[in-house]
Amino acid sequence: MVSVRVVFGDSRDMHELPNSSVHLVVTSPPYYNAPFDFPGLFRGYDEYLDLLRGVGRELFRVLRPGRVAVFVTMDVRIDGRLYPIVADLIKTMIGVGFEYQERIIWRKPEATLGLAEGVVC
Repeated sequence: MVSVRVVFGDSRDMHELPNSSVHLVVTSPPYYNAPFDFPGLFRGYDEYLDLLRGVGRELFRVLRPGRVAVFVTMDVRIDGRLYPIVADLIKTMIGVGFEYQERIIWRKPEATLGLAEGVVC
């Protein structure tokens, strides 16, 4: 039997879900202070990476062994500086216990922003 439940909350604390109870996670975390997404949301890049680390720990806890988490994200350039979100996300997820599986480049239609990347852990 398949059970579907929607929970609104902070993905750094999913106490509603038991350990090893989720079979797949697909998420698109916010882009670090991206002008098109959430400008000024984080005080600094380290704070952003701390958020990703907290989410990663909780995802690792709730995912069943051998299952995957897919992150849809891309690097972002803000005021001329390029932030390596994809590389840092991979490093962060490995640090909380995930195994890096692969990187997928998704070419979006011209009417959108262009490229997005999927990181499978």
